[in-house]
Amino acid sequence: MTLTSVMYHYVRPIAKSRFPNLKGLELSGFVRQLDYLQSTYNIISPEHFLAHLINGERLPDRACTLTFDDGYRDHFDFVFPELMRRNLTGFFFPPACAIRDKSLLDVNAIHFILASSDDQTTLLRDLKTECMAAGMNPAQWDAYRNSVNVENRYDAPEITFVKRMLQRELPHQMRSSITKTLFEKYVGITPTDFCTELYVTSDELREMMANGMYVGNHTYNHVWLNSVSKNEQKQELELSQDYLSSLGVPSDNWVMCYPYGGYNADTLAILRTMGCVAGFTVKVGTANLATDDPLQINRFDTNDFPQ
Repeated sequence: MTLTSVMYHYVRPIAKSRFPNLKGLELSGFVRQLDYLQSTYNIISPEHFLAHLINGERLPDRACTLTFDDGYRDHFDFVFPELMRRNLTGFFFPPACAIRDKSLLDVNAIHFILASSDDQTTLLRDLKTECMAAGMNPAQWDAYRNSVNVENRYDAPEITFVKRMLQRELPHQMRSSITKTLFEKYVGITPTDFCTELYVTSDELREMMANGMYVGNHTYNHVWLNSVSKNEQKQELELSQDYLSSLGVPSDNWVMCYPYGGYNADTLAILRTMGCVAGFTVKVGTANLATDDPLQINRFDTNDFPQ
C-alpha cells in the first residue's frame, strides 16, 4: 500500500509581487500541478488517510496526500480556495508561535532577507560584519566558510552558507540578533509587523478545518527536534497540541510534521506516548504504509513534479 505525499511551503503569485526573488511556487504553477496530480494520482483526504491508519480502511491505488507546512497566509488566500474549487482537502502544519505570539520564524526571516537581496556578495559582507561585531574573529569566520559552504539539493553554496549560519551554526542568541538586524535592513519592516501579513490567523485555520482541512502539529517554536533535549521536545509538542486543542483539533490520533525534517528516537518515543499516529518527514520518496513506520512518512517536494 503506497502513498505519495507532496510537500508545499510558499504558494502565491510571486513574479509580480514585492518579493519576486522569493523561492516558492507560483500560484499558476500550483494550479497546473494539481491538474497533473489529479490526472496521475488519487488524492485522498486526511480523513481517509487516518481511517486507513486507525481502522485499516483500504486506500486507492496511487494514493496521494497534499501537505502544506508553516502556516502561511498563502495557504488561506490561495491554496484553500483552489482546493475547495476542486473538492480536495489537505494537511496544514502551522508553528503555533507564529500565529499565537506573532513570532517570525528565523527560517522565514532568512527567506525574505535572501528574497530582498539582489547581491549575494553584499549580503555575505553584511553577515560577516555583523558576526565580527558580535565577537567573532576572522579565523573563526574562515573556519565557518570552509566547513559550511556546501551545495544542497536546492541552493547554491553561498545561499546554503547564509541559511545554515543563521539557522543553526551560530550560537542561538547571536544568530537571532543578526537575523533581526539583517531582516530590518533588507526587508524594511519589523519582524512582528511582518507576521501579520505572512501567517494565517487562528480564525482562518478554524474556517479551513470546518471545510475539511486537517491542521496538525509542527511544534510550537518550529525547532529542530533532534537538536534539543527530550524534555524540550516534549514541551514543544505539548505546547503545540495545547494550541491545536484551542482550535478544536482532536487530542488523539493526531498527525505530526517535523520542522526541517529533524527528529530522533526520543521524538518517536514521545509521539507514541502522546497518541500521534503519523509523522511526515522531508525524506524523499514514496511511502509504503504496509511496511514503513507511520511516524516516518516520506514526502516529495513540489519541485519533484511538473508545474
